Amino acid sequence: MVILLAILLAIYGGVSYGAESSLPGDSLYPIKTDINERVTGWIALSAEAELEHHASLAIRRLEEAEKLKAEGRLDAELKSRLEGEFREHVKAADEEMDSLEEKGESEKVSSVRTKIKSSVSAKGSILGITEVEVEDEFESESEVEINDDDESSVETSIRSKVSGDFGELELEYESGDLKLSGKLARANPCVDWKVDTVITKDMPSSSVTFDIKKTSTAEICIQVLGKPQEIEVRVPNVSANADITVKIESKVVYSAKLR
Repeated sequence: MVILLAILLAIYGGVSYGAESSLPGDSLYPIKTDINERVTGWIALSAEAELEHHASLAIRRLEEAEKLKAEGRLDAELKSRLEGEFREHVKAADEEMDSLEEKGESEKVSSVRTKIKSSVSAKGSILGITEVEVEDEFESESEVEINDDDESSVETSIRSKVSGDFGELELEYESGDLKLSGKLARANPCVDWKVDTVITKDMPSSSVTFDIKKTSTAEICIQVLGKPQEIEVRVPNVSANADITVKIESKVVYSAKLR
């Protein structure tokens, strides 16, 4: 009996290992997804482990689609199946992100979110996925210094920090001059961030919007993957009670009145 059990375990272990390299449509693929991946999920006992599990499976579905395409086997049915599973795992990962962020573990969440987005940028187009349905989280901190020398004085020095998957930005305002600076992350090479500034024509300006978007620089480049881009934009003659907005890829990540 012991010998028979050992033989069965050896056979299953070999099959399980062999299934890891299988693709949708292969005979061993159900073992990969229904057994191997489920067992991995069962032993993920913490929110962090669950997050890593679902993120890894989401990325794995993209990698499988890439291999199937290279082999000429990615038909409409498999494409739809992989896309659906990818979205399911991203949704599950997003739920774990919420749980971890409530516990103050935003650094881990940001790392996994960036990993998923990088994979989507590199391979998502194979399944028709151009962006990830994972919410961008950002944090904002502000410091205000007030000059109390006389009753007519207003805030003359304001500093706000905004951080998220896109990078880290800082807004500084002093005596009418507004500056946006910081570092923006690059998930892909050959991509630069462009900052468009929209300012009202009144003087001093009552509203300033920084609209930050990615632009492609070239099909071939020597840009280092992941190297952040530093930006600095200065806007003079801004009112002390102006409305300031910062957008990343058309999504508002900061909106506040200076005073």
